[in-house]
Amino acid sequence: MAIPIFYAPPENRSGDKIALSPAEAHHAVAVMRLKEGSRVMVVDGCGMAARGEIIAATKSRVEIVSHADIRNFGEPSVRLTLAAGLSVGEKFDTVVEKGTELGVRRFVPIISEKSKVKLVEPAKAAARRTRLEKVALAAMKQCRRSYRPDIATPLTLRLFLDETDREDLNLAFLPVEKAQSLDLLKAHAGVSRVNLLVGPESGFSEEETDYILKAGFVPISLGPRILRTETAGPVVTALVMDRLGELK
Repeated sequence: MAIPIFYAPPENRSGDKIALSPAEAHHAVAVMRLKEGSRVMVVDGCGMAARGEIIAATKSRVEIVSHADIRNFGEPSVRLTLAAGLSVGEKFDTVVEKGTELGVRRFVPIISEKSKVKLVEPAKAAARRTRLEKVALAAMKQCRRSYRPDIATPLTLRLFLDETDREDLNLAFLPVEKAQSLDLLKAHAGVSRVNLLVGPESGFSEEETDYILKAGFVPISLGPRILRTETAGPVVTALVMDRLGELK
């Protein structure tokens, strides 16, 4: 049975001692019934995990001593960014949750011409980002990763394309005639950085598609069926991770 896993940011650690937040402490003691001597795992959201045991336990305070530190615990070898059309409601929450479970390192919400969601005022954008960070944190713990994915501020498609390194492996999932299959990944064994681009509910405009191709993104086909954006993001992530050997 896997030992329980908790989250504590780097600033909660001093030497080999780690303090859980009151919320995490309450969950450990009141919900999971852990006590002094219980073995636990603590991840810091920055790629480090610590195996240790509880040395002090109350419903508001839990202190853990680390016996072994593990860098990049549960992390894939490839750094994968998923840029996806920002959806209405909480659909993007699903993209972040499932993408985190599959190993995405960075999420970029994309605002495009056909997006039903437009750029919003800073306060609302900040609140949305905070919610998505909480979704990513919960998913990180559930799937036993040590790195909490970055959630970017929503970007227009052109800004995202302009900031993307052309030396990375850049794939756009587009219903165009010259789209390739993911078999092309056979020629990219050992790739370290991959960027995936998925459109909004209504897809990209012709002008945007041209700009995507001119930016050096390789068009990839997902077959004849049109997927919802909250389905497409996790699906392409799973397919790419599988082809890169990260799901073995």
